[in-house]
Amino acid sequence: MSNVAEKMNDLNDLEAQIAALKAQAAEIKKVVKNTPRLKVSQKGAISVYGLQRMPVTLYAGQWERIIELVEKGVFSDFIAQNESTLTRKGEEPLARPAVEDKPAPKKTKKVKATKGDGPSEADLAKIAALNEKVRSMPARDIFED
Repeated sequence: MSNVAEKMNDLNDLEAQIAALKAQAAEIKKVVKNTPRLKVSQKGAISVYGLQRMPVTLYAGQWERIIELVEKGVFSDFIAQNESTLTRKGEEPLARPAVEDKPAPKKTKKVKATKGDGPSEADLAKIAALNEKVRSMPARDIFED
């Protein structure tokens, strides 16, 4: 019977280790998910993962231009100048733009449908005659100069 008790203790120890490893894996996933990572895309561009749901992908020359702007302080200056309208991820906007980009609603005329709408019998006959004419034309006539 002591052998069964030892195996139960071993089983309990293993279950505790599994629970601890699952918790550790969850913590690692949280850190990795929010840590920016770089990869080379199939087309040879640089993709930055971990900033948003989809990766930010630019070619090396585009990244170099952005790095140059950052080093010159252009981004810092722009952020400082527009701080009142900028938001951070998870924050509510501080102020709304003075003019919102909403198109004005279009006015449409309501036209009542009548039984006479659509092509007449004469129009349908003309369409059928043109279709027959087109079918009888050889394809090479269409492409000749």
